[in-house]
Amino acid sequence: METTPDLPAYDEAVRLLQEAGVPTGAAEAHGIITGVLCAPEGARVAWQGLILGREAARNHETASTLSQALAALHRATYAHLHGLECDFAPLLPGDEHSLAEQIEGLTDWCRGYLLGLHAGGVPETRTLSGDAGEIVRDITRLSEAELDASLADEEEAKALVEIVEYLRVGVQLVFEELQPPASRH
Repeated sequence: METTPDLPAYDEAVRLLQEAGVPTGAAEAHGIITGVLCAPEGARVAWQGLILGREAARNHETASTLSQALAALHRATYAHLHGLECDFAPLLPGDEHSLAEQIEGLTDWCRGYLLGLHAGGVPETRTLSGDAGEIVRDITRLSEAELDASLADEEEAKALVEIVEYLRVGVQLVFEELQPPASRH
């Protein structure tokens, strides 16, 4: 049985994007890729342009390394969404990062996901119906999240874990609802 490729490490993705002078963060880049892959017209989208924007890598070696890393991220995300294990997970800062950085990464991922959906043929995410519509509306709200100073760090951390799990399952459901059955496997 073939194993699903692992996502690149978050901090490595951050480093490669920064070295290439790309303003898009790692979480947002993964959100864009995921949104494009979930969208009905995603296969036709030049997703790398959404991540890189008009920025050019500073040198050929950095550009090549970044291109390879983004392609690996795309392949791994594709495999996770199409896999039978339902092991999709957003690429976010881990526990070694501050809670504020983790929440910022979550909001960046959500904004990227919405951009990817839109670019992939979902023109008005608010018009999606059923469970997919509810999940995308929740992701829209999460894209505007801010750290709540009134909650203790432990409560915020627990809420973040629950939100990431919701995203993990919710994105898989959106993918299954928006993708034609023939393209899923």
